Amino acid sequence: MSQKDSFAGKGVRLFCSLLVAFVLLLFPLSGYGADLIQPKVLVIATYETGKDRGDVPGELQYWVEREHLDHAIKVQGIDHPILTNGKGLYAMISGTTSRSAVQMMALAMDPRFDLRQTYFLLSGIGGADPHQVTIASAVWIRRVVDGDPAFEIDSRETPASWPYGTIALGTTEPGKVPANVDSAPAAGVSDDGAGGVGRIVYNLNPSLVDWAYQLTKAVKLPDDDALAAQRLRFKDFPNAQLKPSVLEGDSLGTDHFWHGAIMTRWAEDWVRLYTKGAGSLTVSDCEDQGIVLAMQELDKLGRIDARRLLVLRTTSNFVMPPPGVSAEKSLFDNLASSPGYLPALDANYRVGSVVVSAILQNWDQYKNQVP
Repeated sequence: MSQKDSFAGKGVRLFCSLLVAFVLLLFPLSGYGADLIQPKVLVIATYETGKDRGDVPGELQYWVEREHLDHAIKVQGIDHPILTNGKGLYAMISGTTSRSAVQMMALAMDPRFDLRQTYFLLSGIGGADPHQVTIASAVWIRRVVDGDPAFEIDSRETPASWPYGTIALGTTEPGKVPANVDSAPAAGVSDDGAGGVGRIVYNLNPSLVDWAYQLTKAVKLPDDDALAAQRLRFKDFPNAQLKPSVLEGDSLGTDHFWHGAIMTRWAEDWVRLYTKGAGSLTVSDCEDQGIVLAMQELDKLGRIDARRLLVLRTTSNFVMPPPGVSAEKSLFDNLASSPGYLPALDANYRVGSVVVSAILQNWDQYKNQVP
């Protein structure tokens, strides 16, 4: 494996391991302070576009405005202050891509915070696979699949028989994964079954995910004429033409923001192959793989309980263009103005806040017993 390939598969994992070792020197496991901050729920947003209030929102703003997260706590190693309303609800910005793992670990290693009974809600937007879901929908993630550890050849240089130029490490052609890949372990458990680069598929706690889904499946999500018009453009995709709804599905996390029919085929194959047919691509994003990796390592250290992690992705755009539109135009039109952007942010709060409220209102029950 070349140095470049090694970094692609192992860079974030190696950095997390080194960070753990360094921080443990500063803050050993026994180093919790006397006046502990013990969040009941921590909402993890990956970015904010500007101010926390009153301007064009990112993933954090609706939580800040609607839950009155007015008190800020500075944490070394985290760019944005932790915010709280003083009622057990806290929120942070992790940063984007798998680098989000670094700030998640910085928080967990701060001796002022005890996160061992905290519920974590990764609250973010993502791209919808039109074969599975429409925009402005809310997806409770069952499995997170890491799409980064890979070989890649530019599409202009791939063999004519290949559908795309991305190949799993440990194989020599698309459409295959290493023979030693095992089914994903339960939350908080890991083994190496992906060609020497570590875990690729992470199962979230299925009972907690289903509990959250059952609580929220009837939540009415925002819809409007612009969303309806966008759905109609995907005339050959029945699921894309449905109105926004709450569902369960699987996510693919990658550091690069990909788009187009060919890349969608790769992403669908990747999820199907690595889950041995048990999963299918529903939503794409850039952070889930980093967050779950950090949670896995922190669980091993006894800093958090990985069974308490939920990921809620709402779909702000489609991952491929509608028929007759080029991938380039579709990508940059989405970046400039996607009709699903604000409805997706609204949907994330509407759905996520139901679960947050249920945990806070029943803390005596859920403090020691995970749903």
